[in-house]
Amino acid sequence: MHRRLTFFVVLVLALLVQLTVAPEIGVGSVRPDVLLVATVCWALFEGPGQGALFGFFGGLLEDVFSTAVLGVGAFAKTIIGYFSGELRQRIVSKSVAWPMAIVFFASILHELVKFATWAMVGLEDRPPFSFGIIAGLALYNALLTLAIYPVIGRFALGEERSLMFQ
Repeated sequence: MHRRLTFFVVLVLALLVQLTVAPEIGVGSVRPDVLLVATVCWALFEGPGQGALFGFFGGLLEDVFSTAVLGVGAFAKTIIGYFSGELRQRIVSKSVAWPMAIVFFASILHELVKFATWAMVGLEDRPPFSFGIIAGLALYNALLTLAIYPVIGRFALGEERSLMFQ
């Protein structure tokens, strides 16, 4: 029961920050994807199954509370959550650079999956593909990892495992 409550609290907090704070701290047209960073961080602590669940529910809630096509964000974040959790089992390091690098590449992959999904379903009114904006988003999200990763580490597994990438 405690684990489910923690999952729910972290998810709702990330969603609230995504909807309220993220638009205010954007740089130009680049706004951080707090839910994506939270999904990757959660997956790095909890593994692929929990990462996929967090990504699915986070993406679905984001789709519901935005004007996005319902399901595209959930699909993309589920994939990112699963594969980020898989990386947890393959990387053993105490460096904070690893979560930042994973978030950087996950941000690029997330945008590519969303764009490909929009193209496959024939969405005519999709945002233009801009590698410059995607690279800026990936960098912003990677820097945001410095703030989000330790907080989720404390929520997810407590003090002993929150030091995994430090």
